[in-house]
Amino acid sequence: MQKNRYYFSTRDLLMMAALAALGGVAGTYISTVGRVINSLIGIPGSMQWAAGLHVLWLTLAVGLTGKPGAGTVTGILKGFVELLTGNPHGLLVVLVDIVAGILVDVGFLPFRDKDRLPGYLLAGGLAALSNVIIIQLFAVLPADLFSYGAILLLSVVAGLSGVVFAGFLGHTLTHTLRRTGVVKDRPAQPAQRRTYPFFLLGAALLATLLGVYLRSALRGAPEIPITGAVDSPYTYPQEHSDLPSITAGDSVRYTGVPVRELIARAQLQDDAGLLLIEATDGYAFFISLKEVQENDNLLLAAQGRGDEASYDIVGAANTKAQVRGVSKLTVIAATTLEITGALENPASFDPNDWQFEMDSTTLDVGNGPQKLQGTPLAEILKALEPTADATTVILHTTGESVSLPLSDALSDDKMRVFTIIGADNLTFAVAKTDGTVIVPQVLRIEVQ
Repeated sequence: MQKNRYYFSTRDLLMMAALAALGGVAGTYISTVGRVINSLIGIPGSMQWAAGLHVLWLTLAVGLTGKPGAGTVTGILKGFVELLTGNPHGLLVVLVDIVAGILVDVGFLPFRDKDRLPGYLLAGGLAALSNVIIIQLFAVLPADLFSYGAILLLSVVAGLSGVVFAGFLGHTLTHTLRRTGVVKDRPAQPAQRRTYPFFLLGAALLATLLGVYLRSALRGAPEIPITGAVDSPYTYPQEHSDLPSITAGDSVRYTGVPVRELIARAQLQDDAGLLLIEATDGYAFFISLKEVQENDNLLLAAQGRGDEASYDIVGAANTKAQVRGVSKLTVIAATTLEITGALENPASFDPNDWQFEMDSTTLDVGNGPQKLQGTPLAEILKALEPTADATTVILHTTGESVSLPLSDALSDDKMRVFTIIGADNLTFAVAKTDGTVIVPQVLRIEVQ
């Protein structure tokens, strides 16, 4: 019988593509849920108990194809699927999946019989553990000595998750699918001795290059402009470098310049209400000036020195406002959205009052895809208590108003009021978390 010309057959490639697609779509939803939970309980990485669910698809790829290297290929494909389906980590998720794929293959490597459980357990545990390491290196604010214990705990949780979900469950599913005839029973095959090291080396080189790029792209600016509704805008530390640093924080301690002192030097105007924080990767969030004045832990913390310096906002009450790689601080007037009509408690929507209920979705409201923070419209309306005879929600905009049944607005938890952070102001849009934009710029909401 003629030997296959290629290491991966057409069947193998289709199998890996299908697993990558399934895992990529599922991974995006798992990450989104994780970010919501993180924002509620304030513990970054609290979803590491599910890290093994991200890796499961990679161990299945090796088990169902029977070929080393399938984990790496599936990891690469899965990463790009997650990127294209709007994973909140952006390009970083590609690096996470590539490293996980490599470690799945490395975990199977010491075992001659790759169909046995120990190979699955080691591969799953190593790959899931790498999630914590990559996220700590690229997505989380630099840790101090006090938080290393928490990082170690998260690593243990992630590793155990990989052992259980990617290892034990992956082994069980692989053998179940074979026994039931869903896939053909194919014993694991050894990779060609000359080819396999070069394959892993190439994948590792790709991960390294992507990591170097991300390190550069996510690093903040060495100088931070402080502008907006201030009388004396300036650039720090080019100006006012005499501001003293302090060490503050509760569970985690950081050293930096108090944000209140930075803003005070810019001389706030009377209508100032919010501080917008922008990062080099395009992320932005806000902090009320009330918190700026009252939060002793709110610091601009420096990382590195000179041209290699960058700055992070740490100590914010809302973890969404703890921004890594700050590029700009802008003071703006407090902005609200008026909500009137048949309500027991009519009031304006103030994004500062609802910031802990917000979660992010990528939307295009006219300026290209952006990651925007949205608050459930249903929750806002329920808090204002529509009257018994109210039936309609009217979204007033610059053009023709849009009317919605009140019952739909109250029952659809995917409909959100999104806060759009501009260069020097806030505007609002009404859209759904699936990307459907109802009104790109809402000026007022009326209940009738």
